[in-house]
Amino acid sequence: MVLLTAFVLRRTIDPLIDLALFRIRSFAASSALFFLTGFALYGAMLLLPLFYQQARGATVTAAGLLLAPQGVGSLLARTAGGLTDRYGPRPIVLIGIVLTTIGTLPFALSNPSYWLLAIALVIRGAGLSAVNLAVMVGAFRDLEPAEIPHASSTTRIMQQLGGAFGAATLAVVLQSQLTGHSTQRAYAHSFAWAIGFTVVAAVPALFLPAGRRVLN
Repeated sequence: MVLLTAFVLRRTIDPLIDLALFRIRSFAASSALFFLTGFALYGAMLLLPLFYQQARGATVTAAGLLLAPQGVGSLLARTAGGLTDRYGPRPIVLIGIVLTTIGTLPFALSNPSYWLLAIALVIRGAGLSAVNLAVMVGAFRDLEPAEIPHASSTTRIMQQLGGAFGAATLAVVLQSQLTGHSTQRAYAHSFAWAIGFTVVAAVPALFLPAGRRVLN
């Protein structure tokens, strides 16, 4: 903690990571979103295969195959980059958050059908992919070329930190719920937490730019 504090307070002409970038509203909002989407993405990705194995009795191979629809949804959302250039990152991120929330809801229900879960994974994958693409555009939108390397490192760090915190938090929630509750109910409660984290991501999304960037 002492070394981290010294790193933040130290002033240098050529810093390893330029923290002044957080003064740019679009970059600060995007960084917060990278943390929260990492929280929701990696945290839930920890739960999903375990859910199919422990709550549904699937084998490891079957659990992997059952998660394939989420990849299909991610492919369907590849057009989000072009839409972000046209309409700005804010509406695309908000739509993506809504889709991710809808796609996670069935996992918080009691004994949903496999067909419902498959459709939900397609929607969830599309939502997460749209959010990630739009946030990336928003992060670099108002930066100068010389600031891009610093921003690239910072956004990756924020996403990895969010993933680590998300996985750890949901693992603790799941473990606590498995004590004294049925497996199905424990996972439903844990996914409800994941939904809450996804909804919270809408707050920094409101500070993202709306509308396409006008170049001089």
